[in-house]
Amino acid sequence: MPIQLIPDPEILPGAKIVVVGVGGGGGNILNSMIAKGIDGVEFIAINTDAQALNTSLAQNKIQIGKTVTRGLGTGMNDEKGAQAAEESKEDITKALKGADMVFITAGMGGGTGTGASPIVAKIARSINSLVVAVVTKPFHFEGKPRMILAEKGIERLKTEVDSVIVIPNQNILNIISDEDTSDAAFDYANRVLYNATKGIAQIVTKPGEVNVDFADVRTIMKGMGDAMIGMGVAKGENRAKIAAESALVNPVLDSIDITNSKSVLVNIVSSNYKMKEIELINKTIQDVAGEEAKYILGIAKDPSMNDEIMVTVIATGFAVPGANSISPEALADKYIEVYYSQTDTFDNKEYQNSKEENINKDTEDKSEIKSENNIEKKGRRELNLGNEGKIHEIPTTEKDLKDLDVPAYKRRKTLESINDELNEPESKDEKISDDDIGLDDLSINKGVNFLRKYMQ
Repeated sequence: MPIQLIPDPEILPGAKIVVVGVGGGGGNILNSMIAKGIDGVEFIAINTDAQALNTSLAQNKIQIGKTVTRGLGTGMNDEKGAQAAEESKEDITKALKGADMVFITAGMGGGTGTGASPIVAKIARSINSLVVAVVTKPFHFEGKPRMILAEKGIERLKTEVDSVIVIPNQNILNIISDEDTSDAAFDYANRVLYNATKGIAQIVTKPGEVNVDFADVRTIMKGMGDAMIGMGVAKGENRAKIAAESALVNPVLDSIDITNSKSVLVNIVSSNYKMKEIELINKTIQDVAGEEAKYILGIAKDPSMNDEIMVTVIATGFAVPGANSISPEALADKYIEVYYSQTDTFDNKEYQNSKEENINKDTEDKSEIKSENNIEKKGRRELNLGNEGKIHEIPTTEKDLKDLDVPAYKRRKTLESINDELNEPESKDEKISDDDIGLDDLSINKGVNFLRKYMQ
């Protein structure tokens, strides 16, 4: 795998990075980001709901669709959300003018976030911005209609952005404690989005000894579709390997295998590091990503990290098999809980005690880890499937079993006709049986790959 080392250039004015929160969920996420702080970025809140905008911490606020909604929101009507954004296209274009990179964050499943986000993305790309969406999907308890709307919106959004990171909120339930409140769950989701956005922004805005600039991020993420970001932080004797392995796993993302990715960006930050550690980190990641990926490496020093080393991995262009996802209807209908030891981290110190209690105490080198991927879920048990296990219910991970709830003869039709039929009520003469699905032939190879986490 060719490694591109980029010398630290003369310091020049940095890229203009804008984070846009769209809709109520996007506004909440934006407020969380602003409260925690991300250096070198601008924040814009976009909403149809005038009252919600009044609570925004963003300096730049745009009320869209004043004629369409009269300031009252969209009521889960994504078409109204899209119309509102179109009505306010000039205001949005003016606010985004000059942006080199635009992050769009939204909670998919509502009317404004789902409908307006693709329009905002289209506007951003029209002014030649690199557009990355970091969005959430609803919890199951939020209802089937919201899940179907979210899936529809994400598919539309993918056609307008360069890269997208999707956070299924349901996966967070496999990580938080059974005693945690709903506020804690939503706060956790916001933190995941914050870490993803901050991780990419800091790569662009923080110069390093081996520097990664905006042009490199554009190379990695431009027109690449699904993206994965992971961060790992560790200290101690075996910190390099632990941080690298942790960065390769993000437990809140659906099953993602970055093997044979087209592009991988790795950023290493520490107050001090050895060349052997740099070599070990890159070998660990390259062994997973494959030899053909375009590989960009950045290295920076941060005195505040003391003995810690942080590894950030962004991968794009990995294969997402078409047969390995599930229709929105089946996703909302069927639930199967597969519990693993889960891991994650964030900057907030209130979770430090929990993290220390749940670090794997059997690590051979007894290294102390502080990684977003090393919190073990309290009160959960690991499902032992062995090397080959069979699932006799439909999993909820859309990337695992898409459309297996649709009979074979229907799958041979065009996507449009399938979508039309899935939206119609099921007739009495058209029941889908397990024989149609062929679940007996379905198996999951748990394996030893860091990146395969089957969870809901």
